Amino acid sequence: MKSKTSYFNKTIFKKNFTHYWPIWGMILFWNLFLLPFMIYDNSLQYRYYTNMTQTQIEQQRLHDITSLLQVYISPGMLFVFSLAAVMAVFSYLYSTRSAYTFHALPVTRLELFVTNYISGFLFLVIPEVVGFLTGTLVSVVCGYTSINYLFTGMLFAVGISFFFYTFTVFVAMFTGQLFAVPVLTLILNVLFVGSKFLVSAMVEMLSYGVSWGYSSSRMDVLSPLVYLLRNTGIRFDYMDDSTVTSGFEGTGAVAGYAFAALFLLAAAYYVYKKKHVETAGSLISVSWISPVFRWGAGLCGGFLFSMAFCSMLGIGSGRKLFFAVLAFAVLFGAVFFFGAQMFLEKGFRVFRKKRLAEYGIFSAALFLLLLSIECDFFGQEKKMPDSAEIESAYLSGSYVIGGDSEEDIRRILEIHSQIISSKKEFESFAAKRNLWMDSDLLGVTVNYYLKNGSMLRRAYNIPAGTEMISDPETVIGKLAEACMDPEVYLDNMFAGDYENVMIKDARMDIYDKDGAYDERVFSEEEAKKIYQAVIDDAMEGNFKEFVRNGLRYQDMEETADEVYYNSLTIQYVIKNDKIGNREARNREYNMWSAEGSAAISLHKNCRNTIHALIEAGVIKSEDDLYTRDEMETITTNADAVDAEFAK
Repeated sequence: MKSKTSYFNKTIFKKNFTHYWPIWGMILFWNLFLLPFMIYDNSLQYRYYTNMTQTQIEQQRLHDITSLLQVYISPGMLFVFSLAAVMAVFSYLYSTRSAYTFHALPVTRLELFVTNYISGFLFLVIPEVVGFLTGTLVSVVCGYTSINYLFTGMLFAVGISFFFYTFTVFVAMFTGQLFAVPVLTLILNVLFVGSKFLVSAMVEMLSYGVSWGYSSSRMDVLSPLVYLLRNTGIRFDYMDDSTVTSGFEGTGAVAGYAFAALFLLAAAYYVYKKKHVETAGSLISVSWISPVFRWGAGLCGGFLFSMAFCSMLGIGSGRKLFFAVLAFAVLFGAVFFFGAQMFLEKGFRVFRKKRLAEYGIFSAALFLLLLSIECDFFGQEKKMPDSAEIESAYLSGSYVIGGDSEEDIRRILEIHSQIISSKKEFESFAAKRNLWMDSDLLGVTVNYYLKNGSMLRRAYNIPAGTEMISDPETVIGKLAEACMDPEVYLDNMFAGDYENVMIKDARMDIYDKDGAYDERVFSEEEAKKIYQAVIDDAMEGNFKEFVRNGLRYQDMEETADEVYYNSLTIQYVIKNDKIGNREARNREYNMWSAEGSAAISLHKNCRNTIHALIEAGVIKSEDDLYTRDEMETITTNADAVDAEFAK
């Protein structure tokens, strides 16, 4: 008679459920609390809503359900539950005694694996299904009608749990220590995004002008926890003071991860079948993973701590920074490389010839990697997009220039190209100065918004001496010329779209000869006249000197007798009828809502605006306005009088 192959052991299955009941009991309690209890609790509020229409009540009830489901399908919670389930049912693998005992039983490894896998997975699925069923029942009793959302939410929860649980089982097969399961699983779930962040930060530190801003990419799918946290949930739109639920996000992502979990499941069993029982207690139970662990620890630790120490020590750019980064990376790389080996061997005797030779190879690879970044081997420093790929381009320093016209894009590309070609000159200039205090340096940022939806960003410190600003061939000279364009100045005052604003009101600070402060608020009609006067002054070039001096803090101080201390503020609203890359423009001009305010600093040249203020009756003559120097004198005298009076 043929023997029958068993794939499931009822005794072990029953033992798992009775022995580890606190785990599945906790998960069950969470699901019962979150759905049926909270749905019932939310339903009690409607007995007090006597002024709401039936449509409003239905909309609010839908919001109740979807808000709870947002938590119910939270990848973070499901990840934690999956860890707990795996660590429970496969805990026998991490003790030498229990590992030998279980594998000495008259059961096959396949039977052990399948039984324990199903046990742990049911720890997650049964509570989720029970939560859904009881939540549905309570919803019906309490008058909720959005049952389809509950069912979709359950499918999301099961799909995400299936992936995280299987992924954790897969990781658990590679280690022989229980505490390593959550640590390694978490690391692998964020490894790609974390590595991208770390390498990009190093590239930014060593590369001239490279300013990395984190952006998501399709490859982020290799960091499942991060990707699911960002790309799954329920969409809520806010319209007419009410919340509208648009549906679930991330259906494709959940389905894709669930499909990938099937391959991870097969791989996990394969590793388990080949796993040696004597590896129980070892950090890594598969030998070829050990060098990957050492190198990964050395690289991440070396990069992270070298950047941290260089930043704390205030080491600038150029060769000095490169050699400092290299020295710290090699030093801390060694600490983490041999530290990882200590964990692997569970001892301190790790400085053997073989391991020292391996570290030598690691250091050489680390040196070549850093050298390739420093020498721009990958071309990141010279990277500039083609004009045909650019939707809009902006360069921001003291003022923002740029836009989405061909002329704007051409101007930005030209200035940026000159900055790149001046690398040695600019780095040498900056090395001799204090980047934080020297007014001969101006920090500028170049942002390209591309037609494919991505953005390229670069940041530089450019020389900004007084003589350089006067030279139209220098970068700062070209930048000054662009900033003094009347339309550029007005766009900086009015969110990049000065012709498309509706003026609401205006106000101005007024001071008397003793420094007493008062604020004058203009009517809408007066504000429009003031706005037009500012436009006229800008078009006549009356703000040019002010703009030019604004590129250097030192020059602003030197012209304190020409700029009035009185602050003029114009409140406006941006109209929505102009086409173009509005999102990029709003970001560059820090315009995050339709309303904004322009703070106008008046120069003595601003005859039109001063005349409009006199006509509005705010001042009788220009003598009622005080320059910064005059205001400082008034304040000093007032303080002296107060001090004398105090005596």
